[in-house]
Amino acid sequence: MTVDLRRAPAEKAVAWRRSPAGPPRASQKRQTVIRQRQYWGRLFVLPAVVLVSLLIIVPSIQGLYYSFTNWNGRSATWVGLDNYINGIFLSPDFARIALNSVCVVLSVPFGVALSVIVANLLANNLWGRAWFRGIYFLPIALSWVVIGITFAYLLSGRGPINGLLSSVGLGMFSQDWLGGETSALISIILVFNWSYFGINVVLLFTGMTTADASITEAARLDGAHGVKMFFNIVIPQVRRYVELCLILTMAAAITSIFALIYTMTSGGPGVSTTTLEYALYTRSFSLGHFSQGAAFGILLFLISLVFAVVRLRAGVKADDD
Repeated sequence: MTVDLRRAPAEKAVAWRRSPAGPPRASQKRQTVIRQRQYWGRLFVLPAVVLVSLLIIVPSIQGLYYSFTNWNGRSATWVGLDNYINGIFLSPDFARIALNSVCVVLSVPFGVALSVIVANLLANNLWGRAWFRGIYFLPIALSWVVIGITFAYLLSGRGPINGLLSSVGLGMFSQDWLGGETSALISIILVFNWSYFGINVVLLFTGMTTADASITEAARLDGAHGVKMFFNIVIPQVRRYVELCLILTMAAAITSIFALIYTMTSGGPGVSTTTLEYALYTRSFSLGHFSQGAAFGILLFLISLVFAVVRLRAGVKADDD
């Protein structure tokens, strides 16, 4: 009797598949463990989902609904797009409010550019750089309210800045920096960028100190120095850090400048320092037009969404390149 040894592995595999104690039982056990993990995972995540839904998703849907109504806090009457057309875009102050917001956002690249220059100086073994890092990072440890109140005092008509100008013979430039339409907006922009200057310097300094030193050394051996080294070697290596600083600072310029404006100028004089975010507050709580405030909130959300989509698409394109 001869045995075909070539068929033995196949017959063994068939017998293994038929055996009740073979791999199918182990596979079923694995599937059971996976299902149990998924079940418990969903169960542990459920409280967070419920909390986010109650605090964010449901109020957002309500805000969208109220933006199409005339809501007085108790009852709502459907008015369609009236809050957007007449309450926002055709209102006499909207052009100035939008311009203020654009000016704040457009100032961000200049602030980040200054942060890049300072971070590069610190990365080049500047004497006392640890001390300078602490000084630059100090503003991020302060709240917007503290920063706003402090600079409201410093920039007032009888504040220390005007006193300093008078003491050095430049008293003709003294003024109430928060009392003029142009000077007030410039003051808000400068204080805002100063408050984010520290965190941007620290982030960029981290990127520069963790970059590939061999590339920098090779560029030095090839004769790259000064401005050429900065633009051709340093900037490309910290490009992601620069983008991060731009994203964080622009997001704050759109959605997180309320406390600074409230404590420094309250949106004035007139609406010269009122942004879209601050207009949401004034329409809702100062004037009592809650539906128009909801419409401003939806407008801010759409602007932020467009900004996020454009940024993501640009990031994907940069990765592909």
